[in-house]
Amino acid sequence: MKKLMTLVACAALALPVFARVNGNLRADTFRSIVGDAANIQKDAEALSRDLKAKNLDTGKIKADIDVLGQHIAKLRTDVESVESHAAEFNGAQQKDWALIKEKVQLLTIFHERKTELMNSGDFKKNRAMLRAHADGIAKRAQMLQVTASRLDK
Repeated sequence: MKKLMTLVACAALALPVFARVNGNLRADTFRSIVGDAANIQKDAEALSRDLKAKNLDTGKIKADIDVLGQHIAKLRTDVESVESHAAEFNGAQQKDWALIKEKVQLLTIFHERKTELMNSGDFKKNRAMLRAHADGIAKRAQMLQVTASRLDK
C-alpha cells in the first residue's frame, strides 16, 4: 500500500500544476496537494521508523526532519496559491477547503514543535515525543489526502 501511495504521489507531481481551463481550477491542482500530503506521510512514517530503531542516528533524524519541513513548505505554497480561487467553490467544497487549511496548519505546528524538541539538547529524552509527533503528522497527512481527493472530483 505504501508503494502504491508513493507511486500515486509521484504521478501526481508529474502533472502540470495549477493550470486553469475556462477560468476554473483543474483537478490537477488538488492532485498536487494530494501528492504533497502523500510525500509528507511517507516522510513522517520513515522518521517514526528511524526513531524506533535501537541504533539511533541523530544526523539521519535531523535530515529526515529537514526533508519533512521542505515538503510541508511546498504543501503550504500549493495551498496558498489555491486560496485566491476558494470563492469559486460550492458549499461542500468550502467545508472541505476549510478542513484542508486546518490540517495544513496542524502539520505546520507539529513540525515546528518537532524541530523545537530536536533542538532542545537532550534528544534521547525527547525521542518518544518526537516519534509521537511523527505519527501524528503521518495520520494528518493521510486525512489531508482524503479531503483533497474530494475536491479533486
